[in-house]
Amino acid sequence: MRLILLLLLLMLATPAAAQSVYDRAAGQYGSASDPATSCASNPHVLSFQAQPPHLILEWQTPRIDADGGTTSYERFDLLDSDDSSFMLRLEGSPERTADGSRPTWILRLTDNPQGYCMGRTDWPVVRCEDQQVRCEKPVS
Repeated sequence: MRLILLLLLLMLATPAAAQSVYDRAAGQYGSASDPATSCASNPHVLSFQAQPPHLILEWQTPRIDADGGTTSYERFDLLDSDDSSFMLRLEGSPERTADGSRPTWILRLTDNPQGYCMGRTDWPVVRCEDQQVRCEKPVS
């Protein structure tokens, strides 16, 4: 009986398997500052495609993009990741950095608020814009 109790206690004390950064990032988000793309108005889903590796953002209804057009879908080439961020390149974007290269975006997961923000490799490290907040609690 004591052995069974000991085994039960050990099982309870063992931490759950750690989630990958992909598991933690996937979910529904809305803008922290733009009411038109907030969780209440027009949230988006962040998901991943394995082959080829992509990070995908998909809105419920089309939204106005940076060029003034509308889109409901953005696909980023997934270049690299670590425990709290993703290095990305937006597919089809004509945007260029000051040196003429395509920008490399950094999606950084945030804890307070829970969500993410976007930086770039040609920006200062502390610059992270377009804060998005998680619309639902992540599955643990």
